[in-house]
Amino acid sequence: MMSLYLLNTKNTYTVAALMEIAKELGKEDWDFSQNPCDGNPNWVTPTGNLSQSKNVVICTCAHNDSCHVVNITLMRQDLTGVLPPSLAKLPSIKVINLAFNYLNGTIPNEWASTKLEFISLSGNRLSGSIPTFLSNITTLGYLSLENNLFSGKVPAELGQLKNLYLL
Repeated sequence: MMSLYLLNTKNTYTVAALMEIAKELGKEDWDFSQNPCDGNPNWVTPTGNLSQSKNVVICTCAHNDSCHVVNITLMRQDLTGVLPPSLAKLPSIKVINLAFNYLNGTIPNEWASTKLEFISLSGNRLSGSIPTFLSNITTLGYLSLENNLFSGKVPAELGQLKNLYLL
């Protein structure tokens, strides 16, 4: 059984959510005995890495040692799972970048409750229609869905997103 690094007793749900996200994505190399918020190479691709793959988990930490995940970037990681519904369990998440993997399925309904500002899912195997509920993410400014297997038209409701600068 892997040991679990607890950010603090208030944030055990954060680590549990990251464990669920890893399982849903098929991400097997996160080391939960390490703090995901301390810049450990297990959680962040070292600076200067010339590879185009990116493995980044960024947190914001308050003065009371309370840390919250705000960015998960896993580009070119050869992930073969599905988009994680449990992403919605991270209340401070702003950025999800899962570009250029082998993820399949659809965009989870649970994401509608997030405050995401940046979603990059290009270059995967996502299918179905682009969901209308994305227009409920009023904080969304960047949405990249190209090079997937989506069908149908882009929902007109996305045009109502006042912060959206790239679609």
